[in-house]
Amino acid sequence: MSKKNGLEAVMVPGKSEATESTPLVPKIDPEDGAGGSGKGGNGGLSVNQTAFLVAGEMVGSGVLALPRALVKTGWVGVPVLVLTCLVAAFSGKRLGDCWTIIEGRDPEMRTRKRNPYAIIAEQSLGKTWSVAVSLAMMVAQFGVAVVYLLLAAQLLEQVFLSLAPTVTICIWYLVVVGAMTPLMLFGTPKDFSFLGVIAFFSTVVACILYFIQMMNDVRPFVFRWGIHGFSDFFLAMGIIMFAFGGACTFPTIQNDMADKTKFNKSLQYGFTAMLALYLPIATAGYAVYGESVGSNFVTSLAPTALTLVGNVLMSIHLICAFIILVNPVCQELEELYSIPRDSVGYRALARLSIMAGILFIGESIPRFYTILALVGGTTVAFLTFVLPSYCYLNIISQPPREGQTQPEVASWVKFVCWEIIVGGAVVGVAATYSATSAIFSTSMVTPCYLK
Repeated sequence: MSKKNGLEAVMVPGKSEATESTPLVPKIDPEDGAGGSGKGGNGGLSVNQTAFLVAGEMVGSGVLALPRALVKTGWVGVPVLVLTCLVAAFSGKRLGDCWTIIEGRDPEMRTRKRNPYAIIAEQSLGKTWSVAVSLAMMVAQFGVAVVYLLLAAQLLEQVFLSLAPTVTICIWYLVVVGAMTPLMLFGTPKDFSFLGVIAFFSTVVACILYFIQMMNDVRPFVFRWGIHGFSDFFLAMGIIMFAFGGACTFPTIQNDMADKTKFNKSLQYGFTAMLALYLPIATAGYAVYGESVGSNFVTSLAPTALTLVGNVLMSIHLICAFIILVNPVCQELEELYSIPRDSVGYRALARLSIMAGILFIGESIPRFYTILALVGGTTVAFLTFVLPSYCYLNIISQPPREGQTQPEVASWVKFVCWEIIVGGAVVGVAATYSATSAIFSTSMVTPCYLK
């Protein structure tokens, strides 16, 4: 059995284990060979590639659900959206700083790991927290992966509605899952960095087309805005948190960077791009359609050529983002069962079992909107808004090892960390309560296999 915390170093024939002199930015990556792949100078991801992965994995379902979220918050949801983006970026930087500190303290960490977030939790909080992180990551990413494929199937149903009106979303989901299965075999993020670029730019073009269509749909004095209460507000907060909830993949992506110390720059680029997409779509969708906007705002658009092309591009995004999102789950399962990196057969078997689970849950799942809110209020709140700052505060408080210095952290940073921990926990609990109430107060969707 390999160690669950991934402390083992990646061994290379003819080379010794990592030592104190092993650089934080290695000259040659063991898995890429002597020449590297040229992606970041040593076979790792560059700053721009990392930014595309960060943005590309998060902008799909979030941008589709945000107009409806503003319906439930009112216009106060706009500054809340901006604040949530800033908090999520701040928390992401804390995770990146945690990994940089860990690498600086332990030379064995300076090789690529399958489960870096779990390692961060163990190094800062202990083994129990490491297990909790692993479970939360698998639940969160698994659930999000299901929703992404369901949304892709829903968009494809809209695209081919005139050509195949009798083909339901249940059938389209089978088609999407079948098409995605071969792409599940990619190893780590450095093997599919191009998907981040495709996912991001397909979303950008789709959002531009959607925005133009929304402007064409403007009708004066037709749509109205209502007032919603506590439960609806925090249901929307779960959606907003979910829209920025990609932190559980951040350590895995950072771990594949050529220069991991530049992860914060990638975060800045990625979150700026996301906010530039989210704000116009969310505000325009709410302003134009008001209370009538759907949980997936695309269903509220007029069925024109712009909408059709936008749906195709958004489906491409969801499919690419699915591969990015599900990869940490695959690597965590492989680590759990001690599957060697070079064992193609066992890796394929493990990933096919994950896809089988995704297929079953997707054919059984109810409405995606409340599920997004539930995921946002539980695992996303824990992994993106509470735990990064908590891990960071614990790591910087640990006594330095011999010959190492204590990290210097400004008092305001510590204060903001505690504010985010408390605020994230409170909002997460309220969003979870609201989402759970919404799920059980509405009729459940009949599973596809029972129809």
